[in-house]
Amino acid sequence: MGEKVRVKMNQPLSAEQVDFFRDNGYLVLRGVLDPELMAQTRDAWWDAAPKELKRDDPNSWVGAFADSRFTWKYRDRSFEPWMVELLYGNPELQAVAKQLLGPELKVPERIRGIYCVFPDTDKQARKAHFHVDAHAFHLGVVGYVDDVPPDGGGFTVWPGSHKHFYRLFKTAYTFNPVHGKEEMWDSDESRRVQQIDPVHTFGSAGDVVLWHHRMGHGAGHNRSSQVRQAVLYDFCRADLDAVQDEPPPEDMWRDWPGISGG
Repeated sequence: MGEKVRVKMNQPLSAEQVDFFRDNGYLVLRGVLDPELMAQTRDAWWDAAPKELKRDDPNSWVGAFADSRFTWKYRDRSFEPWMVELLYGNPELQAVAKQLLGPELKVPERIRGIYCVFPDTDKQARKAHFHVDAHAFHLGVVGYVDDVPPDGGGFTVWPGSHKHFYRLFKTAYTFNPVHGKEEMWDSDESRRVQQIDPVHTFGSAGDVVLWHHRMGHGAGHNRSSQVRQAVLYDFCRADLDAVQDEPPPEDMWRDWPGISGG
């Protein structure tokens, strides 16, 4: 499967972990999230789910939201303090973010939300597709609030793609491709990324995936029998607004004091 597995972290990242993130653009950490907050998140999501989805009837989950590629992004409660605490307020994630980005982080008003991928009616494997996010941030976090089995729609990454996409933008953090959006996807760099074998992450409730903001990524194809439930947040340095439209620094890790260029 090619996934780099990490054990539960009680201290900031090791040098090996930092190097892995630098080279690959992502890192999996195990058993990080608070169980009570995860349970609260699952309950909130099911309370808001369309009435045709029955929590105790897995058959009702299959094929849901087919018009949006079997995904549903629930954001209505993303601003509530317990939701913010789940990721931004997690002490272990705080320690990691400050190790990588420095001590001054933006304090958020909300997280992205609860992103779900439903079981597909078609169980045949299909080609994975990537994109690069358009909004400005530094360090993305995907937290699994329920178990995600292999082929369960896990967050999918193209290792090393952050290095290919970094130079294709006029600005350091905003979405301004040098030669236009369509040309970017038709570039040699994009074609090189297409040759990379994607990693479909999976794991247990409480596991998280860290990823670089220029990472090629996407939601995996959920061929399992359960709903993939994840919460997303973006850590940002406090000075992001001041530098987001500057040209990309020659050293892509300039704003990451915890990482040495390589």
